[in-house]
Amino acid sequence: MLILLLTFGSGSAQDSKKALQEWIDDPSHVSFQGMIPLSGKKHGDYHRGYRCPSYEAATFVVSIVEKAHLHEKKPKVLRATLLRSLAGQACEPAAAGQYRPLQLGNVSQIDNGPEAGEEWTALRVQAPDGAEIGLVYDASIYGIDD
Repeated sequence: MLILLLTFGSGSAQDSKKALQEWIDDPSHVSFQGMIPLSGKKHGDYHRGYRCPSYEAATFVVSIVEKAHLHEKKPKVLRATLLRSLAGQACEPAAAGQYRPLQLGNVSQIDNGPEAGEEWTALRVQAPDGAEIGLVYDASIYGIDD
């Protein structure tokens, strides 16, 4: 089964850079000095960040979770959808280190109840090894990555 996902943006490159900078500057996204620090450790039953072979793979994963919201609301089912999609796109838990956001993609939230949730964000980042990759990142304020 082949799934084709096309997205068309109407915003300019300037708008895109401004949105990324606003995202980085928002203290609720757990970035520090423009970097995303990841420990590589498991956070509950998932990792805070997943390294994908490309930005397109990361945006595809988050879009699948967005589409799942149309017919599903249970957090465990949505997270299972996320994890299957990550595996399908060859995304793996991100190694420990500092990741520099370069491009902001789509966002999908999973509501886990009062004062708990996940904010899955697709990003193009520079990884600690210098490679430009896709990152599917839980930017929620509720996740703690020690």
